[in-house]
Amino acid sequence: MNEIRSRAVEPRAFDHSAIVMAGVGKRYGETSVLESIDLSVPAGSKTVIVGSSGSGKSTLLRLLSGFDFPDAGTIHIGADMVAGPGVAIPAHRRGVGHVAQDGALFPHLTVGQNVGFGLNRHERGDRSAMVAELLDLVSLDPALASRRPDELSGGQQQRVALARAMARRPGVMLLDEPFSSLDTGLRASTRELVSAALTAAGITTVLVTHDRAEALTFGDQVAVLRDGRLAQVGTPTALYCSPTDLATARFLGDVVIFEANASAGQVRCPLGVVARCTSLNGGCTALFRPEQLVIDLLVPGADTGGIVARIAAAEFQGSSQLLTLEIAGGPGLELPVASGIHYRVGDQVTIHTIGDAIVFPAS
Repeated sequence: MNEIRSRAVEPRAFDHSAIVMAGVGKRYGETSVLESIDLSVPAGSKTVIVGSSGSGKSTLLRLLSGFDFPDAGTIHIGADMVAGPGVAIPAHRRGVGHVAQDGALFPHLTVGQNVGFGLNRHERGDRSAMVAELLDLVSLDPALASRRPDELSGGQQQRVALARAMARRPGVMLLDEPFSSLDTGLRASTRELVSAALTAAGITTVLVTHDRAEALTFGDQVAVLRDGRLAQVGTPTALYCSPTDLATARFLGDVVIFEANASAGQVRCPLGVVARCTSLNGGCTALFRPEQLVIDLLVPGADTGGIVARIAAAEFQGSSQLLTLEIAGGPGLELPVASGIHYRVGDQVTIHTIGDAIVFPAS
């Protein structure tokens, strides 16, 4: 079986960067969809392209797959230029696997026949054993090979589609929002299984999604696409903790924002001195992630420090509560907190900050 696995899923040998897009642009008529896209995807890594609807995600994936071609710039996959001036390598010659949003399985074929369709027709060896090995790689019981796709759950169908794509031994796998149609719990478990299978096979992966949680948990690298341009590219931690602009910060997670003022290297807001910044002077914006703000019930007579606030409203949301806090001399503040403590309207609390705020110019 080990010998079969090496034949069935061994990825192509690529350079350190499996994908390099340089100055890529795409227009449809007078409408510019992508502009000056520069992106490098290290071999064996997982990169997530994330953005809202209409940002250009699907177009970028079509350019990588070879279903469409750029109007400007170049695309390299491994050592080969596949798109550029005078070069337009079609999809079937790129060594790229593709899993669509709905899986696109053949409904009239069994699971085994669907997976076997991806095998090279001239592949030597026991094809049934290869199919079984591929199903095992995506954490599916090989006994499912005799079933039809409509006899499987949505998550199982997506993993069959992945196994079929992996059968061709691609160096690059493109995933087009493959988990979006699944229920929340099934989406997370399927995503983890797919990620593990791709990592085990050493396949370079590009996932397109509009789901920020998916982007931050699946990728080694995240690229935020906005209005046809890459707003920021980096590790999930870097983008979440150090976004380069307010729009990216809001897109990747909940935020708590204060008007602030920078002076003498310090940034002050209604919560006090929240950061040090020597590049700004005057009005600015201080941003916290909700988990950076910790509240405690105020104990009368106790000196606990922090900023005192009053609970103006409390909305129970199951595992969390949404509190509306009134701060003396400051704006109202909405803050989600865990439901372990029952807060009531009128309670006084103290607010403590963890770490520095992220600071942006006022504009």
